[in-house]
Amino acid sequence: MKDAMRDILDFTGSLFDVVGITERQGYGTLVVVGLESTPERDLDEFGRENGEIKLFGFEKHMSPLLESVLSFIKDRDYTPELVGRCGYPRPGQLNLKELAVQAGMGKRGKHSVVLHDKYGARLRFAAIKIGASFQLQDKPAPKESRSSFCQNCSLCLEVCPVYILEPYRMTDVSKCLSRVALMEEQQGRIIPCDECLKVCPAGTG
Repeated sequence: MKDAMRDILDFTGSLFDVVGITERQGYGTLVVVGLESTPERDLDEFGRENGEIKLFGFEKHMSPLLESVLSFIKDRDYTPELVGRCGYPRPGQLNLKELAVQAGMGKRGKHSVVLHDKYGARLRFAAIKIGASFQLQDKPAPKESRSSFCQNCSLCLEVCPVYILEPYRMTDVSKCLSRVALMEEQQGRIIPCDECLKVCPAGTG
């Protein structure tokens, strides 16, 4: 079983920028993947068609890679399944930030987004249920889950237009302008706020 898990992680790591593994009750073993969002590979591109929210960035850039991983895992006689849509959980399902921190893929920044040493806050995450438990056991987030990079920086807190950021947490998630329901719409595209991420110097060299 360990060899199978190593094969899965090696293959997944060849496609994604970051990969981790964790276990959650009711879901079994989860492979968590991270892909850097860039101007050329904009994972934050959303839109609306016939009243339905479309994850254009995820569908274009994330989905083909996820499908390759699903096929690879199926070939090893497991029954993998994407969490939510394009690996993005639906409301009330798993929290990808929590999973990424638990899987050791980064730590929380003051803007509450996961910070990675190389990619800063530019990683976007997805999750796959493998369809089996590798008995990793549920484990809490790492003891130190807050990024030390943020200690002397509060740019994200200062720039938030709706003043909902406190160090390492949002006081009211429902008011965040990067929630799909509140995003500004321009020519069929929904534009997330992301002001806190734009000023974040983590992972910029």
